[in-house]
Amino acid sequence: RICRDIDIFKLIFVGGGNTTTTTQAMTRFRRQPRRDGRVLDRRRVTIILISVLSALFVGVNYLSNNGDDYHYHESRNLDKTAALRSNTSDNQISASKKEEDGMKRNNSLLNLHPASTENLPLCSATRISLTDKISTSFDETKPTIFTDWSPAALENWKDRLSFIQRFGSHPQYVKGGDVQPLQNARGEKCTARTSILVDTMRERFDNDENNVAGDVHGRQMKDDLLFFTNDVENPTFMESILKDVSVPAPISQHSAWAGENMGFRVFSAMEQGSSHPFHFHEAAWLGQVSGARLWYILPPGTSKKVVGAKVNGCDYFTGAAALPSGAKACIQRSGEVFYLPPSWLHATCALEPFSVGVGGQGGSPKGYEQDFPVPTVPNEWTEAKERAELAKCSAAVNKQTQTDGAKIVSVKEKKDDEQQNWKWFDGNIGEYYDKLERDEHAKRNPNVITSYAVHRWMGPQRKTLDHYILIRKAIYEMVLGRLPPPGEEVTSTGEESYPLRVFDGGCGLGAGLMWFEEHERTWSMTGHTISQEQYTWITKDLPEHKFNVRLLTYDKPLGENESDDKYHAIYSIEASIHSPNLSNTIKAWSDALEPGGVIVIIDDFLSVGVSRDDPDVDLFAKSWIANSVHSTTEVADMAEKNNMALVQDRDLGSQYSIAKLNYRNKAPKLRDEAGRVHQGWLGSKARQKLFLDGKITYRMIVLQKHGDISIEAEHATCAAVATSHEDETLAVEIRPTLMTGKGKEGGAQQECLSGWYCCGKGEEYWDDLAATRTESTKFLTLPRDLFGDYLTSFAKHLTEFYQTYPADYPGQDNKKGIFLDIGGTGSVASGMTMVTSKFAHFAGPLDYWVLDSEPSAKKLSNAIVCDIDDCPAAQDCSYDVTFSFTVLEHAARPWKSFDTIARITKKGGLTLHLVPWSYQWHATPADNYRFSHTALTTLLQDRGFEVLDVGYDICNQPELVRQKRKDEHFEVIWLTYIVGRKL
Repeated sequence: RICRDIDIFKLIFVGGGNTTTTTQAMTRFRRQPRRDGRVLDRRRVTIILISVLSALFVGVNYLSNNGDDYHYHESRNLDKTAALRSNTSDNQISASKKEEDGMKRNNSLLNLHPASTENLPLCSATRISLTDKISTSFDETKPTIFTDWSPAALENWKDRLSFIQRFGSHPQYVKGGDVQPLQNARGEKCTARTSILVDTMRERFDNDENNVAGDVHGRQMKDDLLFFTNDVENPTFMESILKDVSVPAPISQHSAWAGENMGFRVFSAMEQGSSHPFHFHEAAWLGQVSGARLWYILPPGTSKKVVGAKVNGCDYFTGAAALPSGAKACIQRSGEVFYLPPSWLHATCALEPFSVGVGGQGGSPKGYEQDFPVPTVPNEWTEAKERAELAKCSAAVNKQTQTDGAKIVSVKEKKDDEQQNWKWFDGNIGEYYDKLERDEHAKRNPNVITSYAVHRWMGPQRKTLDHYILIRKAIYEMVLGRLPPPGEEVTSTGEESYPLRVFDGGCGLGAGLMWFEEHERTWSMTGHTISQEQYTWITKDLPEHKFNVRLLTYDKPLGENESDDKYHAIYSIEASIHSPNLSNTIKAWSDALEPGGVIVIIDDFLSVGVSRDDPDVDLFAKSWIANSVHSTTEVADMAEKNNMALVQDRDLGSQYSIAKLNYRNKAPKLRDEAGRVHQGWLGSKARQKLFLDGKITYRMIVLQKHGDISIEAEHATCAAVATSHEDETLAVEIRPTLMTGKGKEGGAQQECLSGWYCCGKGEEYWDDLAATRTESTKFLTLPRDLFGDYLTSFAKHLTEFYQTYPADYPGQDNKKGIFLDIGGTGSVASGMTMVTSKFAHFAGPLDYWVLDSEPSAKKLSNAIVCDIDDCPAAQDCSYDVTFSFTVLEHAARPWKSFDTIARITKKGGLTLHLVPWSYQWHATPADNYRFSHTALTTLLQDRGFEVLDVGYDICNQPELVRQKRKDEHFEVIWLTYIVGRKL
């Protein structure tokens, strides 16, 4: 008996505390024959001892495996009675109880793959505890993990059963690994109640033998079953969910979700080993309620070549797939919120069963193809019927994924081959581009033109902006008879400007219109698109702009009523090929041109000798909706018939290595890949094949209308400040004081520049040096009149300036001028406290406005939010006073900052600036430049300003600061100030 007992102990402990092994041992022990009462008592004692030791060992083993690494442990005390009170069916409870048998699979993948865990390239995401007294601001440009998140959801639905009890009756879409609803054989989107969906996900996980050992790499993305929804698609469900979920203050204050930019809320539930492959979108956050999630992240702009093919994100962890170069891994556990900035690429892997998160994304679900109608489940469906329908959906998907889409070789076969997966639009170019934009919307960044300038790459830097440079050069040479500024340089404010009227025929997402508006500010730009999605992007998503865009065919360039003035130039990039009749389009464009005007077309053209009836050309024409595949010779004939001539024909394909840059000189495979089934992807592959076969070429042609063009250079007129021509003027005096900036009136007065420095020591410094100097070096010596007090100088010149205004200013129209404080809110992103009125007292009779790149400034009614280096939102000649206070050293290109200042300041207006000369490094958020008095003088004089005062103010640390505080701060700093007037 003792030997038998020892064998049982071995069985238990060799089993490593595994409960299944323990149960087997206890069963084996109980089955031994009883002989007498004493033996029975000893056996009972032995059973108790074994049970206690086994329980202790199981507990210690569990803690050693999990420790403090996880806050999540699913309860397996499934209370059937409680479930029945919550209207959860016996079948659901029975299925949920199977989870008890699946305890061996409860270990995180981190434990199942210790070598992979040890070699994880961990990310350096900032970690912020929500229990600390932190500012509601954080660096929105960096991935951040907020810890100690404690919503009610952590307790109220921390496991499957409690989740089903609360939300089991809500209908849901059943989605696959591509986050799109599965469809049944009838083409209907599959739906199921939450309880059925959650249980089916668990069953699929339990039945996957790979999951026993954590070998999740055996699962393909198409096999994943995801529970993913949002508050637009399923508002009732999300309303219930969000009652238990709090949004951390730093997240709720983020510009992507503050005010009108609410974005949308999302819910995500995955089983262990499920994944979202690499993708990117607007800013997003996700709070982990249960389970754990592994994030792989890559910075914005990472090329598709680096990312590689889309795979299950867990494959990177297990080693089944190579991790893209530069990717970092962030582990998110329950009770943590992960924030990801816009355009960061990311893939996720569920490390544990029932990994649940709730969060939000910027933008709209429509942009991510997640704007389906609210899901429903027929009331008459029983649970058995619902499960049967769900099984049919899975079967339909499995059958679909077994089809071979690689045999697509002609358009005819798309009708004959039942295995064809391409999505066709029957020649409707509007719907074609609407769907394409919805597919790709998440990749766009309205603040980065290259993200929506969708053309062929050109040049060594693989740029899509070279098209605009070429078009501008052609317009300058053919219309203006001169060369443009080199490359991407903006036409200088000081140069002669030519107010051309330019039309974009097929403007797409507005990239060309935006580029030309930024580089040629006097041009009047108009564009047409027939895609509602493109039109919405331009009018709703793009930054504020002046150009005009219409939802209209480009065959009507002057509008429906032809009321516009004629254009000096028309351009079209990869759009003319879609024309139903290019001859009619050329005629319409020619009729809309001034004499001497030009049409610039960059597109694909048929090579000489190639027939339009070629099968490859036919496939391209139908899949790309290329209704007008012509040679340049044919287009030249069309031009001659419409009073135009072909004056330039450039082979961009050869000149810019199109085949190498865009196609790697490789022929394509005509099949759908990675879920891209839009016919346009087939068209792009057919185009690639034609280009490499030499049947089409990529060219830029210029057509010029006969006649002489007459355009005179226009010297832009600039509004002037109000000046009195009478004896009586405005009685104003500006006080040389500093304010805290908190409150409408500027807040309280402060004595010094900051807690570190007091200024106004310039003259004192010069006098002391003159009296005590022992050396005199000419090239080091500055005259005394360059040393002063910046506050006194600013107040003096502002007072004198305002006293030139009429006594009754602002007059009968009551329209005041504006004092513009550049950078006037402080660097909130760097942890500084936001100020709103620090120099409001300097505005005197004017309205006080701020210009800042801080997203938090959007909350202010008197703010322009932009970068001073390039700010189209600030109108030309619109500000009486432009002012900055220790701001321009942070500009990336201060010469461009002064370009903007020169452009927006009124004629006769003042500009005043204080910048550091000798000063410690202070990255708030960047620190780039120091300015001498000669640098500031040159920057203003070169831009049409008269310098009224320039000099240095010197600031010291007060005695108490020197005694008690010490860090990188200099003991003495030099500040440079300047006052100028625009001529």
